[in-house]
Amino acid sequence: MSGFAGVVSADGAIPERRVLEQMSAKLAFRGPDATQVSTQEGAGFCFALLRTGPAPQAAAQPCSLDGRVWLLGDVRLDGREELHRLLEEQGESIPTEVSDEDLILYAWRQWGEASFERLIGDFAFAIWDGTARKLWCVRDLLGIRPFFYAQTGKQLLFSNMLEVLRVDPQVSAALDPRFVGDFLLQGLSQDGVRTAFRDIRRLPQGHFLKFFAGDVRVYRYAALAVEEPLQLKPAEYAEQFRGLLEQAVRERLPPGPAAIYMSGGLDSTSVAAHAARIAKEGGYGLELRAYTVDFLPLFEDDEASYASRAAQHLGIPWEVHSIGSATPFASWDTENLQEPEPSHEAFLLPDLELCRLVSARARIVLSGDGGDDVLTGQAWPYLKYLLRRRRFGAIAKAFGGYVLKNGRIPPLHGGFRTRLKWWMRRSGAMEGYPGWLNVNFEREQNLRDRWVELQKLQQATHPLHPVAHASLNSPYWAYILEEGDAAWTGVPLERRAPFLDLRLVRFLLRVPPVPGCMEKQLVREVMRGVLPDEVVFRKKTPLRREPFEVFTKERDWRPRVPQPTERLREFVDWDKVNATLQNGLGSSLWADTRPISLDHWLKGVEKVGWIR
Repeated sequence: MSGFAGVVSADGAIPERRVLEQMSAKLAFRGPDATQVSTQEGAGFCFALLRTGPAPQAAAQPCSLDGRVWLLGDVRLDGREELHRLLEEQGESIPTEVSDEDLILYAWRQWGEASFERLIGDFAFAIWDGTARKLWCVRDLLGIRPFFYAQTGKQLLFSNMLEVLRVDPQVSAALDPRFVGDFLLQGLSQDGVRTAFRDIRRLPQGHFLKFFAGDVRVYRYAALAVEEPLQLKPAEYAEQFRGLLEQAVRERLPPGPAAIYMSGGLDSTSVAAHAARIAKEGGYGLELRAYTVDFLPLFEDDEASYASRAAQHLGIPWEVHSIGSATPFASWDTENLQEPEPSHEAFLLPDLELCRLVSARARIVLSGDGGDDVLTGQAWPYLKYLLRRRRFGAIAKAFGGYVLKNGRIPPLHGGFRTRLKWWMRRSGAMEGYPGWLNVNFEREQNLRDRWVELQKLQQATHPLHPVAHASLNSPYWAYILEEGDAAWTGVPLERRAPFLDLRLVRFLLRVPPVPGCMEKQLVREVMRGVLPDEVVFRKKTPLRREPFEVFTKERDWRPRVPQPTERLREFVDWDKVNATLQNGLGSSLWADTRPISLDHWLKGVEKVGWIR
């Protein structure tokens, strides 16, 4: 992912060159191909270019069509041909090899703010009208690319790296207590706007920000729609799915080396299969290598075995990385890990080591992220949908056909257990609530009320795929993918997820769950004969063992409890944390190690002066 940052002033002042150069230095590792710092009346911009392809990229940013309106950002568009056609229908004359950045500028010239909802792909960018002194900042619908901003008086600072904004001394070093509270309660923040720092905000996915005359306004420009189910023949569902997945993979593949994180499951191996076929096409020049992680020797793990068979079948080089020897929180101190925000990931170092290894030979890594959200469907919502419409024939055909073919009723996945647990918990709503919070912090932030709020079941709005739709419309995927960003890994490696292609997501949300999305039947049908049978017909299985539980229950492991930073004591009662850690086991102990994760992060940011 290329790096970018900007400072714009409502009063036309040119930002300090010193601040811009410090921002540029922070961004430089992301873009080994070019770095630029530029200023104009009322604005200053920094850019670090990472060439990835396959579409043309602007060699320098900010870029402009007319010298008045400028674009700065990290952009990868899907559906370029369709957007190109629509623009030419509006009278634009556009070169064939136009960059994604210029395509956005052409769209802006035609439709203004209405252009944002016409864009699909992975992007975070800013448009600056230097004459009107207006700024628009935009983030893609699923939040695949990060975007942060901070206002200091009449200036607005923005970047795709949070720590870049910390360069400006006017950006407060104060932490956001609501973010910290959410992290201690559940290991992440469900708020799509807040960051760990009070003065720095995230632009939520599917939103744009408008800055004019010192005023910041944020608007939603799009959300995943709820559309009517498709009514196709069985073969047509498979054909459309195959075509959309192939298109999504093709538009994410670079012309040179590429990697893929490949487990032994269907999603990532399906992506690998399409990538391998494209690589074998004449003249493409793609070099593909797969990487698998397993937990040997900690426990028996067959992911590598299935992945190896898939890689051999597809004829692509493959490597396995066994991380079972790494203990939780290993080397957090000695490696001087410094993440932009707190991370409750006990095996963070092995993830980072794999990223470093992959980045040594490739700039793009594909993943199977996103497939589970829709392809593992829910039969119960679909049954209710058909019953409400009295479509008894459709019920008989879909559900009866499934029973005849599989000898059992489809898995309902109605969330009954979750709802039962929630209703049973209402009388004891504080079950699982941490007992080690600092009482003053707990009271000031109303954490008991916040805990109850976070336990509430999310209101379903999608009639066919409520869980998937809610997940994709929430900040969840934005947070997950953000932790794979270069700001976290420290290397110029861009992660791309074909299953999160918006065209594919919209299609899958319209596929009736029975039978196509029952236990990934649709993808199994498409990949039959393409992948080994043992992979195609392998049941979806969770990780055989939970590594953290193995360490605590079988190896008598306990987290090392160093002397905490004084800042941590503002949030937790350390004596109670200590006592809890000595007695907890497994999943309960996992939740109780959040103060350790927070303490590691606080020490890191105090060391570099991010907080005072």
